[in-house]
Amino acid sequence: MKRKLVFTFTMLCGLTCVLWLKPPSYVVASKQETKIATIDFFGYGQLDVVKLRSALPIKAGESIERSQWTSYRSRIEEAIRSVTGKPPTDVAPVCCDEHGNLIIYIGVAGSSSIAVKHKRAPVGQVRLPAAPLKLNKETDDALTKAVLAGRTQEDHSNGYALSSEPELRTKQLQIREFALGNEELLRAVLSSSSDAEHRAIAAQFLGYVNVSARQIADLTDAANDPDPGVRNNAVRALGVIAGSSQERARMISAKPFIALLKSGQWVDRNKAGWLLINLTASRDPKLLKQLRVEALDALIEMSRWRFTGHATFARRLLGRIAGIEEAKLDTLINDQPDTIIAAARKSH
Repeated sequence: MKRKLVFTFTMLCGLTCVLWLKPPSYVVASKQETKIATIDFFGYGQLDVVKLRSALPIKAGESIERSQWTSYRSRIEEAIRSVTGKPPTDVAPVCCDEHGNLIIYIGVAGSSSIAVKHKRAPVGQVRLPAAPLKLNKETDDALTKAVLAGRTQEDHSNGYALSSEPELRTKQLQIREFALGNEELLRAVLSSSSDAEHRAIAAQFLGYVNVSARQIADLTDAANDPDPGVRNNAVRALGVIAGSSQERARMISAKPFIALLKSGQWVDRNKAGWLLINLTASRDPKLLKQLRVEALDALIEMSRWRFTGHATFARRLLGRIAGIEEAKLDTLINDQPDTIIAAARKSH
């Protein structure tokens, strides 16, 4: 079962932003034409962003047909190659801003980007049965309805996500029931199946078992999967666990996710940043110092993204690095990123 990942879909839920990777037919509502809200870059390091932006075949404010995306992507790739001599590491169309418009993130192979080495793809034949595949599809459909209705609140207190929207919550509780009765199957699929879609579903479902050191180890290993959908779901599940309590957050090692902040893939940066918000809630000085040393440039780039919903995690992490108290940071995040950046740069 092969997937061609073209559009990504994200809940507009501020800091706790949820990313789900979907097939190309999955776009908000059924709009055939999509307006480009913003275009931003990451990984560029010392490269000239103004020059990169001016080379693009499309600008913010323009509209494109869904059917034209493949052509536009190829032209974007060629434009980046013409400026940098290298292809982009990622061209990620992310849906959507508060007006339902598309956001495009372009990864550049500059000094603040690394090629993350993932583990080899497994080659096993184990698969999920039909029932969880059907449940996953039904959950996705319920998620669509919840997002379009603006009902994106979730309860993470149990260590797994439960929506405030009744239909979606019902499906999530069904996932919980299946996961509790089939934990070993989920582990086997996640670690050994050659089918990336089955591994991605297994990662999502494994987030609904009872929190344990083994569960966290399996999800952490899956965060190194070669497939972005698997990584997305695994890190998403870990973020929910980390957000449920500080005791559980301390069970998760931050090291592999700091590396993902510098990944050439947008999905890695997005999910790793969200997880690290929960892992740094205690403001452990050693962890914050590690973030500053290893990922300061990458965080600064992402904090300058124009859509605040996606830039928030980088701005908050920088604020914590700078030692800005949380209440003060809340007043700066939306419209004063330069103040946060300056403070982080001065920190030691």
